[in-house]
Amino acid sequence: MVLLSVLDHVTRAMLVRRGVESRFVETPVGRVHVYDARGEGAAPPVVFLHGIAASSAVFAPTLARLRKKSRRVLAVDAPGHGLSSPPWMTLGPERLFESLAYVLDHELDAKALVVGNSLGGAMALRYAQRRPERVAGLALTSPGGAPVEDPEERERFLRGFVIESVRDARDFLGRLNHAVPWYGPLVAPDIVRIFKNPSVRSILDGLEPQHFFAPGELASLAMPIHVIWGKSDRVIPPCCLGFFKKNLPPHTVFLEPEGIGHSPHTEDPKAFADFVLGALERAS
Repeated sequence: MVLLSVLDHVTRAMLVRRGVESRFVETPVGRVHVYDARGEGAAPPVVFLHGIAASSAVFAPTLARLRKKSRRVLAVDAPGHGLSSPPWMTLGPERLFESLAYVLDHELDAKALVVGNSLGGAMALRYAQRRPERVAGLALTSPGGAPVEDPEERERFLRGFVIESVRDARDFLGRLNHAVPWYGPLVAPDIVRIFKNPSVRSILDGLEPQHFFAPGELASLAMPIHVIWGKSDRVIPPCCLGFFKKNLPPHTVFLEPEGIGHSPHTEDPKAFADFVLGALERAS
């Protein structure tokens, strides 16, 4: 079953009809697909970075609202995800960052609000850390990258991304969402396929201690930072939220909404768009 792949192509056709450019950027890691939407507003550009095993199609409902305020909106498919080509070499976390940073370095002509979910949140934080002069603000939803110190908890966390059966996929959807959507059983076989994708596995299998943020490493981030961490998120351990509360700078705004899990952009697109618009206003 390839429902999620079909959805990527249907979303592409819909966005192109609405004037969003769909094109590819050649990076040292691989051919990366981007949506590039010229906006009507004067606010800084906005960039969307998705999570592991997802694609930029998940942000489609938000693009239209952002175009009314921002001068430009970009959404990037990671190598081997969405409409991007498979990478030319084993991916891993550092090469994933290299490819995304290459796209942002070459595409952005002004400081941008960088929006990231999960792994995309970790990449957004890393980009802000290494390229602070290019980031006007951060809007993060359940960002990854926090260390899990307890060995048993770390093992459970990483084991949660080993999806080998439809049952595993349904369990993952239950941890991902406050309530599993009606279409969950339909896409479960697709989730099994995606998590067996070599690009996805190479990122997860390549994780080493140096890929996680260290205490104090993020304290110097000066740009506005907004974080949503849904109270129903059962994908990332609660200790990771604790790490970010302790180690992100004091000006960081944390929201912990009820009835939201790991992916507010799909669970409540309107509230998510409001969140990003609020972060954009603060970054302007």
